[in-house]
Amino acid sequence: MASERGNLRLTVLSEDKRTERFFRELLKSFGFRKLAFHTAPSGRGSGEAWVTARHVKEIQVLRSRNYQRSLRLIAVRDGDGFGIAARKQQLQDALERAELLPRQSTEGIATPVPSRNIETWLLTLLGAEDVDETADCKHAFEAAHATDERAALKRAAAAWPSIGGTSLPSLRDGVDELKRIDG
Repeated sequence: MASERGNLRLTVLSEDKRTERFFRELLKSFGFRKLAFHTAPSGRGSGEAWVTARHVKEIQVLRSRNYQRSLRLIAVRDGDGFGIAARKQQLQDALERAELLPRQSTEGIATPVPSRNIETWLLTLLGAEDVDETADCKHAFEAAHATDERAALKRAAAAWPSIGGTSLPSLRDGVDELKRIDG
């Protein structure tokens, strides 16, 4: 499987640099090598809106090159106060407004929604207990891991395979979403 993953070409859209750095570590640990990251520009409006707009453009590119079976897309947006279903519906609505078909089960497109934010996932992967998806965990993550964030992101990525029994719905959904890019 790892050798097959090494031949896939992934485009990853993210709202912020921490999310980008985590997914870079995670995907490299899975054996993916051909990665292109596009992250919302800092201080220029809503990162989530940027990912949504870019998602539509990337789907158009992916579908126009459907003969290139190695192409994959991951669009990561924080759940914030909206949650998994609402964030996924927003992406579907954006596709509909662009007069594009919804994401198909046969397409290598993943839309993980860390809820409330990526730091919720990171703290959970790093062993924190009683993490609440409705609470903003940015400050807690920064307080615990600011001195060596890179090492924390590597440890979190390494912990991913052992999260099967997590109680966080968004993390369980994230595992399922990332399975979509293997097909």
